[in-house]
Amino acid sequence: MNSLPPPLRAHLATACLALCAHAPASAQLAVVAPLSDALNVSNQAETIAKWGEQIAAMKQQYDQLKWQYAAVTGSYGRGQIGLNDSINASSVVPGSWQEVVQQQAQGAYGAKLGQYEQLIRTMPQELFQNPQGQSATTYRLSTDSVRAAMSGGDALYAQVQTHLNNLAKLSLQVDSTSNVKDAQDLQNRIATENGMLQSAMGKLNVMNLNLQANTLNQQNQAQAATQRFFSSSN
Repeated sequence: MNSLPPPLRAHLATACLALCAHAPASAQLAVVAPLSDALNVSNQAETIAKWGEQIAAMKQQYDQLKWQYAAVTGSYGRGQIGLNDSINASSVVPGSWQEVVQQQAQGAYGAKLGQYEQLIRTMPQELFQNPQGQSATTYRLSTDSVRAAMSGGDALYAQVQTHLNNLAKLSLQVDSTSNVKDAQDLQNRIATENGMLQSAMGKLNVMNLNLQANTLNQQNQAQAATQRFFSSSN
């Protein structure tokens, strides 16, 4: 280079300096572009990963809400357990004493009437001295009431036993319920069966009260007959 003329050396030096000055900028452009693309791809991957986490969380929340909804809805068949037996048993004995007496007079209790009639041995009303008199009427009322109480009471005891059997069966299922709704259905069924049991017990109490009233009526009629006898003697 020393053999070159001074003006040429100066131009060559200037060109080298200019080339050196531009070389770093070109190299920077060549490196920065791939780095920027890599950062964009990394950011997109991170965003997609966050979306995946959000979707998974939303699905988990949806599944939980779906489970909660199923836990308070749906039918599990608890209400039908033993229900037909309870309804059939409850329909045997009506709700009023008059209906009980009327049904037994119509033979509603079948073989039970014959069984208890053999015990009572009702005397026909026409055999009374005055078939239409007070004594004959009181006797017929008394025998009808006793017969109805015996046959109806027998049917009620069978009904009570049906309810007790159903309550025992339902109680065994308390630990097998699958969710809140299932447990509530079972509880409601137990409450219904218990209500039917209380109704049957109430009918038995009414029968006992009517028998007591019938006994008091017999005593009153006997006392009235005695008074009439002594009054007519005087």
